[in-house]
Amino acid sequence: MTEPLIIEEIRNGNNTQLAEVYKAYRSEFVGWASSHYQCGKEEARDIYQASIIALYDNIINEKLHQLNGSVKTYLFAIGKNKIMELRRADKKIDLTQEVQNLEVADEPDKEKQEKENHLKIVQRCLEKLGEPCRTMLELFYYNGTNLDALAEMLHYKNGDTVKNLKSRCLLRLRELVTQELKKH
Repeated sequence: MTEPLIIEEIRNGNNTQLAEVYKAYRSEFVGWASSHYQCGKEEARDIYQASIIALYDNIINEKLHQLNGSVKTYLFAIGKNKIMELRRADKKIDLTQEVQNLEVADEPDKEKQEKENHLKIVQRCLEKLGEPCRTMLELFYYNGTNLDALAEMLHYKNGDTVKNLKSRCLLRLRELVTQELKKH
């Protein structure tokens, strides 16, 4: 079956065709992701599953009209992007998690007090940071707003612009927190 026909069959609700695509490339994808991106087999299978779902969504929501390559190439590109997103997420410092770690209960009073002081320092430094950094970091880390939505809300060109600014803001926040901690 030709690539355009495969897409059309899936768009028309042919789940058998989707299952055939799923089976056709699963083991090859798992091997490829494991060898090229050092993913564990289970992680690679999860990423493949998410990639199939994204492929299906793109077809159903008519985001995919015409392929420049094969279904396999498109599916592997989705998978590669998902792997890269996971790698970036692993590197990202989650300010929310840091704050939650500061609020751990059942700690000795002295340790709990230190963490509360640390939280207050982070909050003060966030205020010192000023705009637009404070708002951007709060929306991103506390509210979970994605970069593209931030770009629209804060009137920036695109998500990449926000990503660069967010990185600079986070670096500045770390510097302020480090300075404050040295004072105490």
